[in-house]
Amino acid sequence: MPLLNDRNARMAKLMAYGLAMLLSFFSSQICAEPHDYQIELIVFAQNMPNTEVFEQTESQIEWPADLTELSAYKKADTLSLADAYAALSKDPVYTPVMHAAWLQTVAEGASGSPVHIQSAEGVLNGFVHIQRGQTLQLIVDLEYTPAQINNEALVYRLNENRRIKLNEVHYLDHPKFGVVAKVSQL
Repeated sequence: MPLLNDRNARMAKLMAYGLAMLLSFFSSQICAEPHDYQIELIVFAQNMPNTEVFEQTESQIEWPADLTELSAYKKADTLSLADAYAALSKDPVYTPVMHAAWLQTVAEGASGSPVHIQSAEGVLNGFVHIQRGQTLQLIVDLEYTPAQINNEALVYRLNENRRIKLNEVHYLDHPKFGVVAKVSQL
């Protein structure tokens, strides 16, 4: 009889362990559920004096393999940064280059597809993507090429990875251009 009780005890432990593993699997699946986000960007040039020397004349962006065109995403119905865009447009120091907002789904613990950002005039080129982990990260790698000097185009690069909070407005700065960004969960 003692052999039978040991066997029953081991079976009960095994079943409890299996049940715990099954519950753990399903709870992690619930937590890893993807969320829809609205990503909104304003990119603007700034014409302010500075003493920095810029010598980049070729693109230095390391393009991700899974780059997706902005046009592949649904455009956002509303623009929460419209007032900021209007204010930048009125100030002679700033020149808006691009204002875009799109909807994107990103799973927890994953990187969203990098989104190709390019202005209609071609002076802005690069990508933006978000990552969901313990924190939300906004990754921006943009190059701004406004004009040629001595038959050579200077390229100004803004490459930043920033931890962000939802629904907050974030400002990414470069002496020649800047980005105002906001990420909201839908």
